[in-house]
Amino acid sequence: MECKRVYKNKAYRSNIINIILIGLFIILALNIMTTKSDKLFEIIGYRSYTVLSGSMEPEFYPGDIVITKHKNKTDIKINDIVTYRDNDGEIITHRIIEEIPEGYITKGDNNNVEDVDILTKENIIGEVKFSIPKIGYVMNFLSNPMVIAAEMIILAVFIFFYYKD
Repeated sequence: MECKRVYKNKAYRSNIINIILIGLFIILALNIMTTKSDKLFEIIGYRSYTVLSGSMEPEFYPGDIVITKHKNKTDIKINDIVTYRDNDGEIITHRIIEEIPEGYITKGDNNNVEDVDILTKENIIGEVKFSIPKIGYVMNFLSNPMVIAAEMIILAVFIFFYYKD
């Protein structure tokens, strides 16, 4: 009787571990694919970015992940928070505060002045739909090629020993 209970608990824990590992693997794979491929980002429609500065506090803090919806799949207007490439190619997430004939004026919520560059529709990557606090640093770490290689080795070893019997 005691042996059956131990076996059921072990099987239950095993199923939970399997679900967690598969879920993490799928999330990492989708994140890596959409981060590396603009075409896949356009098809799936979403991509994650890690907030690196405090310019959008208190909306987003450094280390948060923002989930951006592709610009072709959303209607961008004043007061929306958008992710875009500035004229130097740097990726920025700020709020649109004004629309002008040349494009948009943007500003970080925590900044005292508007952004210098005028944002054009071509530079917009997409609209921020939501954020996940403090997980950005973890995702950046897990997306490192050396870490991905280690993850694959650990996963292979886990599968080998788990299904060995």
